[in-house]
Amino acid sequence: MAVRARTLTKWMMAGSLIGVNLAGCGKTPDPAGTPPSGGPPSLAIVNDPGKPAKPAEVDFNLRFDDAVTTDVLEGHHLPPDMTYAGKKAGPLRVAVEKAWPGIVLTDSAKRPVPQLMQFETSEGSFEITLRPELAPSHVRNFLALAKVGFYDGLVFERNVHQETEGAGVKSRLDLLIGGCPAGTGEDGYGHLGYFLLAEIQPDQKHEVGTVGFWHEEDPDSAGTRFYVTLGPAPALDGKFTVVGKVTRGLDTLKRIGSQPVRSTDLESLDSEKPVVPAVIRKVTVSPTGMEK
Repeated sequence: MAVRARTLTKWMMAGSLIGVNLAGCGKTPDPAGTPPSGGPPSLAIVNDPGKPAKPAEVDFNLRFDDAVTTDVLEGHHLPPDMTYAGKKAGPLRVAVEKAWPGIVLTDSAKRPVPQLMQFETSEGSFEITLRPELAPSHVRNFLALAKVGFYDGLVFERNVHQETEGAGVKSRLDLLIGGCPAGTGEDGYGHLGYFLLAEIQPDQKHEVGTVGFWHEEDPDSAGTRFYVTLGPAPALDGKFTVVGKVTRGLDTLKRIGSQPVRSTDLESLDSEKPVVPAVIRKVTVSPTGMEK
């Protein structure tokens, strides 16, 4: 059961909606974002073997309505009225949809053009090179969100440093997660009222500096949160949509990843929450190949 798109329309127009069961199926959402037993949500998702992903089809011109679902998925909340950065979430959602068709990912010969995103943070700067051929709709979403200023003023809300185990093989998981509208990084809040259909390429490996879009239990639940790996992360291979790689400033991201967290208890979500989150002050995008 899901809260249908018309509910989101009311939210975008009125800014809030009271008295609606946000989680669906008669469940009451947990305001504290309590993770499932066995560790914080990040580890639970990564350790779940799930079904092998099929290679996503590449369509560089997929319309917004065909690339997303606008139902609030089970277990998710409506977006906050105001983001952590103090911006009205409803107008941001509308602005993303308007920006979507004006973002061009290919050249005149229909070849994908890498896109650059520059991040200025409270800990320094870094650059991401996006590869549209990996996940064109996710790349377009990332660029649209940056273009409308969504990320400016948000934080890296999760520093993940965990041991993982899959198929009997143990490995490290070191990554950052940012882009939560509420600034908390808690499950159920990582969207602006739409969810991207997964574009997972199973053969794409997670190396140091790999950038992808974070989702929750449902692989079609990515919205605004992105992650950056600080080391090889084979446990993520075939489970998340990769959009590109850090091409400058990895030292900045490692500095952010070394910040103290609220708790040393690895069973607690606070073990991934920094005491003082690094702020994303400004995101700019290379104009090359961007505008029609």
